[in-house]
Amino acid sequence: MEGRISERTRQHYLDAMGIQTWFPRQILPNALTPRAFDCLQEEPGEAFKPENSALSSQQESAQHPESAMGASTAKDLLGISGRAETKQDSKPATPVKQRVINEHQSEETSKFRLVTLAANEHCLVVAEMPHSGLNQFSRFHQRLLSDILRAIQLPAESETLPFSDFVWPLGNIGLMEHLSQNDSAAADAVCAYLSNQFGLARRKVVLLFGQAAARFVIDPNRPFSELRGLQKGLHSHQHFIVTHGLNELMKLPALKSEAWQDISPIIKELTSS
Repeated sequence: MEGRISERTRQHYLDAMGIQTWFPRQILPNALTPRAFDCLQEEPGEAFKPENSALSSQQESAQHPESAMGASTAKDLLGISGRAETKQDSKPATPVKQRVINEHQSEETSKFRLVTLAANEHCLVVAEMPHSGLNQFSRFHQRLLSDILRAIQLPAESETLPFSDFVWPLGNIGLMEHLSQNDSAAADAVCAYLSNQFGLARRKVVLLFGQAAARFVIDPNRPFSELRGLQKGLHSHQHFIVTHGLNELMKLPALKSEAWQDISPIIKELTSS
């Protein structure tokens, strides 16, 4: 039996370390009031209240007959008041200004990602991609785009063209948290981005794939069904072509016929000019 200690010695060690090895299921006679723990919202001793409350009340009344009724009534009132205050304080109130900002952003802020690339000197491509994720514009998207450009006689300069991402909203960094990021502001930001980075004014043809690309380049207040097809551009001798997103065309090949109806009118415009 070497290596083992007696039960008395083990209890002595546990008591010295402050470890309690058992817990009562009900209040023991002449026991101290249980300690209040942070994880419990009840009053001290509430979780250890015996099931037979009537018997406990009788015992307490027998020990203190002169204050039994008053103490019981006061305890009930304090218990109700304490629970009401705990329930109210458990959920801190949100400041009115912050709540208005959160509601404003949640209702009016759109989330989208646009991939932009210059196919050639005259053609610009803006395609909607999922808002989250990395490396979404894969070689399969580029291959499909190259086939579309060749079909409308605007072939890309290279099979793999560099592209840039535009993600909205821009985030609450610095002064951005004080600026509006609604749909109107998003449209202004997209047009400024395309003009400064890709020379939107000099592009004769702008291909817009997806709802976000069409709405935030042309008009955020118009539905996608009205924007589809050949549209007059923002500048003279400029045309917009609006159709389904590249992801949708890859996942649903049946949409390619609709996309061709949207795209094909540009061929006549280019040959006539």
